[in-house]
Amino acid sequence: MKPGRKLVLEAVLVPLMIVMAFWGLYYFHPRVPSQKMNITISGLMTAVVSFFIALVVAIFMLKRRLEKEHNSRFPFRDLPHVIDKTDLEIIQDSARDIVFVILMWGSLSTAIVDMGFERGIIYIVNFLMICAMICLPMFLAVAVLFIDFPVFLYAHFIGKESPPGSREILLGSLVSLSSLVGVGLVANYSDVRIDVIRPILNFYGKYQTVYRYVLLLSALDALYGLVGILILPRRRRLGLLTLLMIALALIPLLIKVFVQLHSL
Repeated sequence: MKPGRKLVLEAVLVPLMIVMAFWGLYYFHPRVPSQKMNITISGLMTAVVSFFIALVVAIFMLKRRLEKEHNSRFPFRDLPHVIDKTDLEIIQDSARDIVFVILMWGSLSTAIVDMGFERGIIYIVNFLMICAMICLPMFLAVAVLFIDFPVFLYAHFIGKESPPGSREILLGSLVSLSSLVGVGLVANYSDVRIDVIRPILNFYGKYQTVYRYVLLLSALDALYGLVGILILPRRRRLGLLTLLMIALALIPLLIKVFVQLHSL
């Protein structure tokens, strides 16, 4: 087998084997009886179907990456030949994305296999909502403070053209903002009693201080992205000053979020 195809195959099989080994370990040899996985048929069937969905997503991501690299579109049947003609470093980068997709499938399908379809879906929905509401705005703020803005500022002072990652930051912050605002509206103006979102609504009711902090954090992330897209290309000095002010405002707010979460 050629090296490029081997890398892609390993990127699929290695994390899959890790997930399977984890299931087998906690089903046949748990450390304590209470940790034994309760593998259900419905959960197992759902995990199998979702694996093929995740595999299609991973292959589609690989195809899009190779199309950008070669600046041309090609059908799926030509994918193996394109992999053979592509530099191995690019295939390695794409293989990391495939590994991430399969591991994400493994972590989510583990909940479904262990808890059954209904409880597993409820767990996954709550997990994804918590990630969108809390983890995503914090991750974006850390990325702005320690990666995106320092790199952009350094490139600006040495005279290189390095635009900030405004589009990605804006898209991520819009996801978190929509999740936070949606939960706030449902909690305040609706009598919804659906079990799937009840833990999220309880979070809003019990920890409103954290909610307000992450909402403001997400709004600043979105503002950073908007300034980088709308103001910076037209008025560079004003855009640079505004980005600096937003970055400075993120520091105490991010600290407050960490402190509040630590005190829960």
